[in-house]
Amino acid sequence: MFSITHEEENTKARLGKLVLPKSSITLKTPCFIGSTKRGFVRHLTPDNLINIPDLELLSINLPQIIYKPGLTILKRFNKHCQESSETKKSVEETKKEEKENSNKIFQEEKKQEKEKEKEKEKEKKIEIEKEKEIEIENKTVTEKDNNKQNQIKDGLKRYYGIGSKHALLLKIRNSEFADFYYPSTDEKIACCASEGTKVFITPSQYMEFASEINPDITVSPAIEVVGNNKRDKIEKAIKRSMKWLNIAISKKTSRTGSLFAVIHAVEDPKIRNKYLDRLLTIVKSGKVDGFMFGCLFLNESRIERKKRIGQIIESIPNELPRGIVGDATLSQILDCVENGIDLINSSFPLRLTELNLVLNYQNPLQNLRSENKNKNENKNKNENKNENENENIEIENENKNEFKKQFEPLLFNLRNVKYEDDNKPFVVGCQCFACKNHTRQYVYHLISVREMTAMILMNLHNLYQYSLFFKDMRWAIKNDKFIQFKEAIQLLEKSNTKK
Repeated sequence: MFSITHEEENTKARLGKLVLPKSSITLKTPCFIGSTKRGFVRHLTPDNLINIPDLELLSINLPQIIYKPGLTILKRFNKHCQESSETKKSVEETKKEEKENSNKIFQEEKKQEKEKEKEKEKEKKIEIEKEKEIEIENKTVTEKDNNKQNQIKDGLKRYYGIGSKHALLLKIRNSEFADFYYPSTDEKIACCASEGTKVFITPSQYMEFASEINPDITVSPAIEVVGNNKRDKIEKAIKRSMKWLNIAISKKTSRTGSLFAVIHAVEDPKIRNKYLDRLLTIVKSGKVDGFMFGCLFLNESRIERKKRIGQIIESIPNELPRGIVGDATLSQILDCVENGIDLINSSFPLRLTELNLVLNYQNPLQNLRSENKNKNENKNKNENKNENENENIEIENENKNEFKKQFEPLLFNLRNVKYEDDNKPFVVGCQCFACKNHTRQYVYHLISVREMTAMILMNLHNLYQYSLFFKDMRWAIKNDKFIQFKEAIQLLEKSNTKK
């Protein structure tokens, strides 16, 4: 399921491949999980998602779909899909039988005609072979089309028309904000539905939803609390979550997908280690397929978050994937990846779009890549070591100066009046749909007249730039340049705050 392909020399960052057999998708980690609301990536339709590279895994928050579409409608939909697939199979079987019978009759007629007209038989054989070839070609074309349509037999992907190029991850926690402000009980999880009402879900109901949604990954139900909360409250939340994890394991089927256990990354190391020991005994039995870090991005400091993640990762197995949920910025994402996180579910690009902000991610690896090329050229020339070191130091200094000079703001607001006459694309050189076809002044106009197309174009661009950020991050890990990459991103963010 998960394999590590490379580990960075200077940090705990790593490259890996996460195979999701249900959707026939292989994720290159570290990667991001697309945030959704009520099952949709906000402001975009499923056909838009295909144009965004590396967006292959989407998160579904159960409280947002608990009423609409709801369990009963999903059950009806899945039943209808199964019935329609059965009728299609029966029709195909009858067609095959009819063809087989007709072929038998045809062969008998052939045998009788062989003795009488040998010459005519040869012509007929040629015609029959041609007809068969045409039939086979038509069959293959129709079977391919049917396979493409019927790859997703049922579940939420087919209900929403998401398509086979995207996988689903089911969880309770919202990536935009933590909505665990309703008190839960021993038997039920309290959460906030999309309508703002309080909803109680039992662990068995959660897994029943999972079997109808048919996701690739299901995160175990858990209560996430603020890490520095009272000891009694934290212990109670952990006990309940452990109990619910065991229920989720007992209800796990092929339809619920891989099961990820929630790790409570609380502040107190004694409570944390006590819980981890119990969790690791379950993990050793092979009933858990990965981890999802919880109780983070809940008002804790950046230093505290890094400390907790680093301490926990030292005690959990290395061969399982690790995910995290939270509204993280680029530098906060790099903190997580630096400590060994593989999957990040952050609503960062969506939050920018909602604020009319455009992500201007300039590739800081251009200088690092040119530095790599220069090093390789120096090796090929077989120059002296001292000369190479001096040249590399000069190149690094030049790259740093060039990097500082070429900085533009990381984020800019298209609501600003100065973009009224700006006919440039969002980011010069960006290959997204919005930058190829539209300008800043056009989107400024759309925002000023409150046209929803502005949100579509900005979200397309922000997600595209966000995917480039992860692509460059993977390159930096592969070439052991992660620290330089992180420093470059921090410079980008500082330049934005100054301007």
